[in-house]
Amino acid sequence: MNRKRMFLRLVMKDALVRKDRAFTALLSVAVVATMATVALTIYYDLEGRLSREFRSFGANVIVTKHEGSLSADELAKLNSIVGSKGDVVPVAYAIGTFSTGQKIVVGGADTEKLLRLNSWWSVKERNANPLELIGSRADPGTAFTLEFDAGGSGTIRAGTVFTSGTDDDSRLYLPLERFVRETHVLPNTALVRVDGRPQEIQSAIDQLHASLPQLEVEPVRQITQTQTAVLGKTRSVVLAASAVVVILIMLCMVATFSSSVLERRRDYAVMKALGASNRAVNLLFASQSVFLALTGALIGFVAGSGVAYWIGKANFDAAILPQAVLLLPVVLGSIMLALIASTAPIRLLQRIQPAGILRGE
Repeated sequence: MNRKRMFLRLVMKDALVRKDRAFTALLSVAVVATMATVALTIYYDLEGRLSREFRSFGANVIVTKHEGSLSADELAKLNSIVGSKGDVVPVAYAIGTFSTGQKIVVGGADTEKLLRLNSWWSVKERNANPLELIGSRADPGTAFTLEFDAGGSGTIRAGTVFTSGTDDDSRLYLPLERFVRETHVLPNTALVRVDGRPQEIQSAIDQLHASLPQLEVEPVRQITQTQTAVLGKTRSVVLAASAVVVILIMLCMVATFSSSVLERRRDYAVMKALGASNRAVNLLFASQSVFLALTGALIGFVAGSGVAYWIGKANFDAAILPQAVLLLPVVLGSIMLALIASTAPIRLLQRIQPAGILRGE
């Protein structure tokens, strides 16, 4: 017990006596921990934030059955795989003809879910029937009648006019129940949005392929590839910046620890002369480095969380909150960095010969 207490006392004493060297090493570790915390916190929050933002871009997977319509069992499997991680909107399509002879693509879907799925659409609601969605390029402005190629007809009243910037602007969508009643066409397509990171989206696509081999499952490449590219570039920038900072700070730490060994070589020589083994001296020096790394990591985590919070407010107008889950990686990384930086100074310790040092050689 006395030995442990003495050992801890020596570790603490070194930091208090050699304040300049200890402060330099502590500052080096704190800078690394701060940079790592800022980068990881922003990246951690950015990945989740981007995943949430990409939800508004609509479906990222299209499931199609080329022969016949989607059965209740197939839709149940779709909903089971996607679950609470996204949305599934079955859609049926038919061709309608105006009284003027002009044709238009008409879709049948749960129009409320369709609007939520495509929350980026710009909508303008009118007083007639808000459940009828009319593309801005197909909007006649008044009620009109359509004859469907599959048989049946219906009167369309001016409802919710939307602008999407896509081919949907030339289409109109009816509530699925009414659409089926008037056209006798059942859904053969499902618009699917899988929430999550790119790897989670790909995992869901693989499950859909395996569970529904009779269906064509295609990701919307523009959305999935953009999400992957943005996250990939962000990851590259974070890793590159962190690597440069880590290398520079490690060189600083090696120089600081080496200078500390050279300055205190007489102290270490006395310890060896009194019977301390190389292993004990090395353990003492490594423990001092770990103590400084632990202290610097905690300071850096607090400082880095504060900087990340400020960056979020200044650039995104939304606070990036501290991520407690990152504390352990930052602390362990800082300790590992300190131990790596201690390898060269420890080699110097092993070369110290008490007799020569104490004689002044």
